[in-house]
Amino acid sequence: MGNYKEYQDLLLKNYDEAVDFLLQKYGSAQDNYFKEKSYKRFMNKEIKSIGKGNISRTSEGLYCHHIDENIMLKISDPVFIRKYKIPFEYQKKERLVYCDLIEHSILHVLIAKETSSKFGYLGLTMYLMPTIEMWYLHEMIPYREWEKNCYKKSFLVPQEAFDILNTMHNMIGENYYESLSGYYEEQTRIKEERERIEEEREENRKARIKEHDQNLKKERIRLINMAKLLHDKSPRKDILYVAYGIKYPNIFGKFGAGQSKDMDFKKFDSEMKKYPKHKILEDLNMYLDSL
Repeated sequence: MGNYKEYQDLLLKNYDEAVDFLLQKYGSAQDNYFKEKSYKRFMNKEIKSIGKGNISRTSEGLYCHHIDENIMLKISDPVFIRKYKIPFEYQKKERLVYCDLIEHSILHVLIAKETSSKFGYLGLTMYLMPTIEMWYLHEMIPYREWEKNCYKKSFLVPQEAFDILNTMHNMIGENYYESLSGYYEEQTRIKEERERIEEEREENRKARIKEHDQNLKKERIRLINMAKLLHDKSPRKDILYVAYGIKYPNIFGKFGAGQSKDMDFKKFDSEMKKYPKHKILEDLNMYLDSL
């Protein structure tokens, strides 16, 4: 219960107090988030990516959080850095703080609460909260080593994780589920609905394939019937049209076995110009006799 109680206490602080607490708990960063020279070269469009500083502590299960995320969006995103000309001051080691997953989420909750969700909200709802649900409510242990470290560092049993999530949602003016069992029931309903939709899609897909095959069969029968009406006086273009439509493999037997059946009609017409009309018709009739 040690972690859980500490998380509850952290939720009672304001953002600045929470940052100070975590700085005392984990110590200050020893390097800038990005390398300064690399940062400047990136800003000048001399290089395409920015070299990172030696800031990772995922081996300890800790994330690195930019303290100024309460006044600036996506401080570590190169696209935003260049587009909004984010000053390097925000990347300095003095503006970084370490935290575990739950603490990281709490920092974002406090930012969202204090800025009316102008900052902190997207990272919280799109990444942090879903990760808590996946790891501790669904009890899905991550497979990447660094994530396993983070998973162990902030481990909570499902009820504790649910209670923390419920408090977080309430703090940013959102409703969560009434109970852990209610959460699981809703997730089961969502899963069953997804499965129903997938089954329906699969049935529709099979129905479309069946309809397509039936249409192809009808078209083939129509073309075969048309082919039976062809004769030496028939226009060459009619003979070619039927031969192409039937896509009879043997039609190429005498006139170029290597030709693709998937060629378009224009190319097919061009390829067949070197063969007399009666030869094409003769080969087509041989195919009809074999049916």
